[in-house]
Amino acid sequence: MNGKKFVEGNEIIAAWKSSTGWTWLATEVSEIRRIEDETGGSIINGKPENDIIYYGLVLGPSEEWGYFSGREFEVNERIERIF
Repeated sequence: MNGKKFVEGNEIIAAWKSSTGWTWLATEVSEIRRIEDETGGSIINGKPENDIIYYGLVLGPSEEWGYFSGREFEVNERIERIF
């Protein structure tokens, strides 16, 4: 469907995989956290960072829908963005 990818009827807007076998398939942006506004950002490696919190399917030893931090993936060398 126009090059779009879907999981359980939900469009995948971003995806990551780790060297340890986990995959994260984001289907929506849940929250944008900025240091300069009331959200205060996310604490990543002990300091505040701008962040995007996604909701989607997490695939590993089990499957689970949940929330995850885009910024945590950016700073983790073992996680690679697929698209």
